[in-house]
Amino acid sequence: ILLLALGEGTVAHKSSHMDDPNNATYAGYVRGVGTYSTNSQDGFVPGLYITTANIPGGTHKSDGSLVNRKIVLAHQDWRTSGGSVVIPWGAFDKRDGQGGGYFDWDYVEEQMKPWTDRGQMVNLLVWPAIQKKDQIFEEGAKSATPESVLLQASVGTFKCPKGSAQGGKSGGIPLPRFWKPDMYMKYAQALKVFVERYENRPEVNYFRFGIGVGAESYPANGATTPNNYCMKEFVKQFEGDNHEERAEMAYITWSNYVKHRILAFRRFNSKKPIVVTINEFSTSPRINGTDFSHMIAHEATKDYNHCDGACPKLGLGVQGATTNGIDAHSTRPDCYANWCSIFNEKKHLGIPLQIQTPLHSGVNGRPGPWQEDKKCSKPFKNNGKHGCTTTGNLAELIDYSLSVGVNAFELYSYEWCVANDVRWKARPEELNWHVKYGKQYSDALDRASNHQLVPHPKDLYIGSIGPIGTRPKMRGSPTDTHESLHFLHQN
Repeated sequence: ILLLALGEGTVAHKSSHMDDPNNATYAGYVRGVGTYSTNSQDGFVPGLYITTANIPGGTHKSDGSLVNRKIVLAHQDWRTSGGSVVIPWGAFDKRDGQGGGYFDWDYVEEQMKPWTDRGQMVNLLVWPAIQKKDQIFEEGAKSATPESVLLQASVGTFKCPKGSAQGGKSGGIPLPRFWKPDMYMKYAQALKVFVERYENRPEVNYFRFGIGVGAESYPANGATTPNNYCMKEFVKQFEGDNHEERAEMAYITWSNYVKHRILAFRRFNSKKPIVVTINEFSTSPRINGTDFSHMIAHEATKDYNHCDGACPKLGLGVQGATTNGIDAHSTRPDCYANWCSIFNEKKHLGIPLQIQTPLHSGVNGRPGPWQEDKKCSKPFKNNGKHGCTTTGNLAELIDYSLSVGVNAFELYSYEWCVANDVRWKARPEELNWHVKYGKQYSDALDRASNHQLVPHPKDLYIGSIGPIGTRPKMRGSPTDTHESLHFLHQN
């Protein structure tokens, strides 16, 4: 395996002010050229990434400096390969729906800046739609979807009612009917331009494009299981003489839409890996929700003989990885969306296999293991006051994930707090989770880091990898050459 290192390294100093990003120094990362992407010439950088790293309040819009303490602690850890930043579709697509308008890249560049300025990588997550007001990343925006699309009669919208899963926090934000031609054609056009813009940027690691809400492949949070109120609202968008007929039409239509979006992504022929999310999805009790996740994995990774090599395989991601799911996998053949089995089956392909937890491994400052609190004994109970969460212990999750081939960990910044925050204050003292779990979490982050996931040639480094605050000195820098690729527009 040919590996290249970026940048000249120097020995770092330990900062006494860990919340000051200007004191951070980073180890260089290592790329696997042609190893983790079926198409990219500059390779994929495995390792640790801070998820939703541009969360509102995490950065100053004026100068891009970081202000969120948890993100700073993660950002300045040399094991961190970079951040995964959310880019709302409407933040860069300023077309007016009448054939006019333009694409504006200022927001994208602004969100990348804290990472690229320090030589770190960025994963770009494009969200076509959102449901909740706390998911509005762009200042002054009303949604992630361009307003001109939401107002287009041929597209139309639907909303999850109050009381549905996460629907109670939706804030009345409408969702576009993604499967309508005027919607998905405009979205495909925008993503094609997005790929053309950023595929040659060496600091961009991979793209993760939403097919439905957020970066997911289902239409809405809550519209995943048959009896959910949000799913019932989604099913109403389709024709049929009764609910069962509409539910069947909804499943067929959405599945076909997802298949065509995956093919469109592959036909972009991107020099950067594109990752799609596997989810469970079922509109009827008669439909197994994991059939949908297996369909996504198959369409993303199957061979297309008619593409002449221009349809590279996609990476796979799951945003619901938990220790509960792993425990279930030990007693039955699946965890959520069958990701455990699917990743294990696909790990030989050399594609990105990415996980994100639904929540950080603690709520209100408490990481697992949760058995310590009897009030958390009920399965799948989330209770912020007592710190219960289904995510569970990070170390266990990382170790299992590595065993099934995970090579990209998008984790919440809180995990680095447990590992690194020497100024953690807690009353009573037994709630000081850095003291109690810091080494365990730090060792787990080591195992998931780029320097552990990519094998190194003996002459790549001068010196050895030290503890937090030190870094290896590295030789050389790559010269990336890219052929100009013709992008196919796929409706």
